[in-house]
Amino acid sequence: MDHTHKNIDLELSDLRTKVSQMGDLVIAQIESALRCLREHDVPGTRMIIEQDSNVNQMDIDLEEMCLQFLALHQPVARDLRLITAAMKVISELERIGDRVVNICEIVHDRELTTSHTEVSQMGSLALAMVRDSLAAFSQADTSLVKQVFEKDKEFDALYGKTFAQLTATVAKDPDRVAHDTKLAFLSRDLNEISEHATNIAEVVMFMVDGKSLTHMDMHERRAPR
Repeated sequence: MDHTHKNIDLELSDLRTKVSQMGDLVIAQIESALRCLREHDVPGTRMIIEQDSNVNQMDIDLEEMCLQFLALHQPVARDLRLITAAMKVISELERIGDRVVNICEIVHDRELTTSHTEVSQMGSLALAMVRDSLAAFSQADTSLVKQVFEKDKEFDALYGKTFAQLTATVAKDPDRVAHDTKLAFLSRDLNEISEHATNIAEVVMFMVDGKSLTHMDMHERRAPR
């Protein structure tokens, strides 16, 4: 029995490590995409898009690993929560990868000749949220989860302000329609990345405490102080 438990613990540790490796890859993709955006590095974005297949393959492999663990060990309690959380984190990371590809494709557009201060800030915030949420998962640390929630409030406020600015600019200056529409799409993709990071943070709360956030919890978390 002790030998069996030791094997299970080793498999769970291996799973955590591999999910973290997938997270590291996605973080590197975000960092590279934001750099390409700042520098308008089109060749660099092509490499990022090609590497997205690695994220997709890790998604497939890790999901299979989780399903095999469930079938072989039929885990309960803490172990079951970890497997469930890992499957959710893997899914969120794959979706973040898709958003990174969208950002890279926007960089290809010749209309996007300048960046936008608030959009750059949103990129930095979204990246920080992904980092914190993945650190929270690997360390099972709910204090990091709270940091993600705080950044989420900041991000939402910035996103609302930025989207309003872009909409107003388009209405006043028809010559900027194409450019600012691309920035609006970019803002939306960054917002989705931040939402996926928040989803990971919420999963960590479930993994550690054994309870999911209620609708009231969600309302209180998002409410301004």
